[in-house]
Amino acid sequence: MTRLRYLTATALFVGAAFSYLPANASTIDWTLSGVTFDDGGTATGTFSTDSTSGDVTAFDIVTTAGTTLGGATYDSTASGIYSSDGVYSPNSFIVENFNTSTYVNFEFVNPLTTPGTDDLILSDSASYECNFCAPVRAIVSGDAASGDNVGATPLPTTIPLFASGLGALGILGWRRKRKA
Repeated sequence: MTRLRYLTATALFVGAAFSYLPANASTIDWTLSGVTFDDGGTATGTFSTDSTSGDVTAFDIVTTAGTTLGGATYDSTASGIYSSDGVYSPNSFIVENFNTSTYVNFEFVNPLTTPGTDDLILSDSASYECNFCAPVRAIVSGDAASGDNVGATPLPTTIPLFASGLGALGILGWRRKRKA
């Protein structure tokens, strides 16, 4: 009986410990705020980054028309992302709309690996939108903000481990009842 109690306690401890281990990376969700182009257009939307590399993992961004360019939608249905691939830093990414040949480049002051508010770098060559890169409109204001939504991602083996610990506890209770 002591051996079974030891095994049950060990299984419960291991299950509980593994249920709180973080995976190698978590996701940070960002929202664009106050992004304005020099021609009066705006950019709104969201994107997510890997907290370790800063790579963009998801995006849904819309720009509105101004005097230089029309608006465009950048999402996974018709767009591609270029992020931290040896060309770009963890502070920036470019999204291309394949249907309209427009690009939008966001370059931030800090890497996109820590939640908070990150200001856009505001210069003609840093943050901009272009139509096959002529004409170009520069971003003149804005930032991206994230909440405190970064959390540990449970490991895939957590549930079976925890379930086995609970199962062992159930067997212990059943055997105790049967002896009485």
